[in-house]
Amino acid sequence: MHFFSHAPQPVQKEVEAFWYLNLTPEQQAAHDKFLAHLTDTKQLLAGHDDRYTLLRFLKARQWDVTKATVMYTNMTKWRAEHGTDKLYETFTFPEEDRVIEHYPHFYHMMDKFGRPLYVELLGQTDASKMLEHTSMERLLDYHIVEWERLKREILPRCSVLAGKPIITKNVILDLKGVSMKNFGHAAREILTKIAAIDQDYYCESLGQMFIINTPTVFRLIWAVVNPMLEERTRRKIIILGHDYMPTISQLIPEENLPACLGGKGARTDMKSTIGPWTDVELPAAGPAAAAAAAGSPAPAVKEVTAAAAPAEAVAVTAGNGSAAH
Repeated sequence: MHFFSHAPQPVQKEVEAFWYLNLTPEQQAAHDKFLAHLTDTKQLLAGHDDRYTLLRFLKARQWDVTKATVMYTNMTKWRAEHGTDKLYETFTFPEEDRVIEHYPHFYHMMDKFGRPLYVELLGQTDASKMLEHTSMERLLDYHIVEWERLKREILPRCSVLAGKPIITKNVILDLKGVSMKNFGHAAREILTKIAAIDQDYYCESLGQMFIINTPTVFRLIWAVVNPMLEERTRRKIIILGHDYMPTISQLIPEENLPACLGGKGARTDMKSTIGPWTDVELPAAGPAAAAAAAGSPAPAVKEVTAAAAPAEAVAVTAGNGSAAH
């Protein structure tokens, strides 16, 4: 993690962005052992048995098969108890427009590696007012469904465009206008719940996170947030002030940044998804065929259909920008 530097900071290189395509022999051996163990013990969850899902859980636990097994099986149990697949298929959020008034967030274009960019405008976020229009339970369900949408709909299409598997996203958290009132009891409660969900069940889905326009009070906020994050997440975060463009533009072209962040991309609202993947039609077989079309290496196990694709995510705030990385 880089903290409050005024000089341009180094960002991820291609080999780091696509770590899952550049395994060491030891990492590949850990994957093979992990897959064999889950298969032999009948703990593989259909729809979450693809190569890249297993690699994410291994990386989250430093390639320790035993620890990765515990994390993976906790995830499968949680999904069953929460009914996540059904939630994705049936959840509606009619209060979305009212919530977004107090929590603007959106996907906007991609970085130079083809990963989608997710933005939250935290200076315009008011958790207490959000909860006047929805409940904590429904807000968390919305958060989960948004990550399901990312994994089932956005990332497979980005993979087709990139010609290789895309399994992570980038995040920009804009703190312009943030004060301690944005980080009251409601915000802390939302953050705590989302951070737990994301780090436990949606691991290693973050590419790079930029926290920009950090005010002086951010040090106080960070003192609360920092203990909630695992070290693997902190390493992906770059914290910047108002002079963030020289750093961000190394990874995200200015034409792909929305105008509200100093880029050249136009937006008419703060909720619509804008990106070239919206024009991509997935093959009938869903993400499996999309991976093949993208030229990805053959997985060690059967890939999944669009209706059963895996869902993983991140969280460092009261929303989908999150901390499960």
